[in-house]
Amino acid sequence: MQMNRGHHTVNKVIACVLSFIFIIMAIAVPAHAEEKRVETTPSRIPLSKLEETIDAYVASYEKYTAAVSVVAIKDGETIVNKAYGYADIEKQRKADTSTVFEWASISKLLVYTSVMQLVEQGKLDLDTDIQEYLPEGFFKKLRYNDPITLMNLMHHNAGWEDQTAAEVFYYSENETLELGDKLRKNEPKQIYKPNSVVGYSNYGVGLAGYIVEEISGQPFYEYVNQHIFEPLHMNDTSIHPTGQDHPDLAQRRNEIEGYTKDLKLIPENRVYVTFYPTGAAIGTAEDLGKFLAALMPVDDSNVLFKNRDTLNEMLSTSLYYDGTSTPRFAHGFVEMEYWVPTLMHEGNLKGFSSKVVFDPASKFGMVVMTNQSFEEIYYYGLIKEIFGDNVNSNRITSEGGGYFQSARRPAARFTDLFRQLDITKFSKAELSSLYNVVEHNGEVEKISFTPYMDYLPVSKWKVNLIVISFIPVILAILFSVTALLVYFIRMLLYKLNIRGNPRIDFNKYHLAINFAGVALLLNLFIIQTKLRFPNYPAYSSLRINLMFNLLYVVLAVAYLGFLIYKLRKSSYGKKQKVMYIMSGISALILAAFIVGWNLYV
Repeated sequence: MQMNRGHHTVNKVIACVLSFIFIIMAIAVPAHAEEKRVETTPSRIPLSKLEETIDAYVASYEKYTAAVSVVAIKDGETIVNKAYGYADIEKQRKADTSTVFEWASISKLLVYTSVMQLVEQGKLDLDTDIQEYLPEGFFKKLRYNDPITLMNLMHHNAGWEDQTAAEVFYYSENETLELGDKLRKNEPKQIYKPNSVVGYSNYGVGLAGYIVEEISGQPFYEYVNQHIFEPLHMNDTSIHPTGQDHPDLAQRRNEIEGYTKDLKLIPENRVYVTFYPTGAAIGTAEDLGKFLAALMPVDDSNVLFKNRDTLNEMLSTSLYYDGTSTPRFAHGFVEMEYWVPTLMHEGNLKGFSSKVVFDPASKFGMVVMTNQSFEEIYYYGLIKEIFGDNVNSNRITSEGGGYFQSARRPAARFTDLFRQLDITKFSKAELSSLYNVVEHNGEVEKISFTPYMDYLPVSKWKVNLIVISFIPVILAILFSVTALLVYFIRMLLYKLNIRGNPRIDFNKYHLAINFAGVALLLNLFIIQTKLRFPNYPAYSSLRINLMFNLLYVVLAVAYLGFLIYKLRKSSYGKKQKVMYIMSGISALILAAFIVGWNLYV
């Protein structure tokens, strides 16, 4: 009996312990399982609340919004696909999920993907000099003998100067040329050594698209249709230079207008891209979402590549910020650190902004497309809401700031003058907020506050020289204005019989060159106005202005030659000689200004 009671007691103890364990498991396991079932965005928004969150966000900014289309992808599935606002505010035409937007520079991802497809097939090598893939003698303006590779084109560090908006865009379908011809005709100068400086280059990516044409034997848009759009069933997207391979799609694009950030209509907002692989794609956000989903396949299946390793390679870091372990580019895809590491690309065109951001690890990504130029509420704000704050990688130890200029600049074109006026001064505190600062012996060599380009230091001496160079130009213009006023005052006094008739044997030339000087000032103002955002002028609209500048140079040379001849052959009063000679000096200064700043090309 004692043994049975003891055994019974032991059983009761064991039963109590097991019951306690089961109770703990009953409490803990469901909680843990529930925690695993709640999937979130990188910023910890439950996916079940994502659409509601986006709706609320858009509602709070409705009065600042034209149209915005948002697509969210998770594990290969579309979990949000919504459009808000108006495709055409004036006609009150609402946007919907079939609204066609401009991809703008997101189109470049199609170039990088196409290149990697041909790399996978062994037809291209990322580290081979691209001249091996191009017709002989293709380049005429290379400054350095260093090879330029496809990787350089993906990283925007082949060293080319930037080109003017007039060279990058055009407005008439009739101006469309074969891609290779456009690249030859618009070859920029190489101003940096390859691999030394990142300067966003539409020309470089367009060149990569042309290499795809050369190797595949197809026009780029046909290659993309066959190898990307068709396999992904992207039936509402085109990257034809003018969209005419899908006339219905081009028509739908023409039904949406473009606006500024403050909702002002941008006239003539349908522009065409000269190097079209860099920015010509048009389509729905839903279709762009299909492309995004293909970049994050949920299993080993892969539509874009035969081998999953090729996709992994394309999405792996290929360029770091100088001197750091901070990723910058993954074969053309921009690497950006939000609350999680992401890959992304942005696009801006006349009247349109677009962005695609994704986290390959969690297989979550978003597409945002708007019909507003350089839009920020969704382009930056909504992305921040979903992905969390952007994290900067700062490296700053220098004692002070300095002057800096974008490496993405023209060096032999008329816009160089206007870009030089954008030189910015940064304090040490401001430098500390940038992504990356590269230093050597305590001196800042370059800075980067966007992944797409570096900013290079400009000496104070050069800044002062630029400022000083404007002083004689201003004086020359003031003299021309004064000379004209003096002449007209003299003519008025003559009409009133207060003074005698002014000598006219040379005055008409003197009057003409000073009138031309004032007209030159007005012409430069017109050029600057045309170049001002969001105009994106066609080169044809600027040609007459640039021709006038060149004509002024010819007139200035002619005036100086004629002035020397007249001074030797004729006798003039001292005051007249001073006025004529000063007009000649003024004309010479203005002509030198035009030639020095390439204001005629």
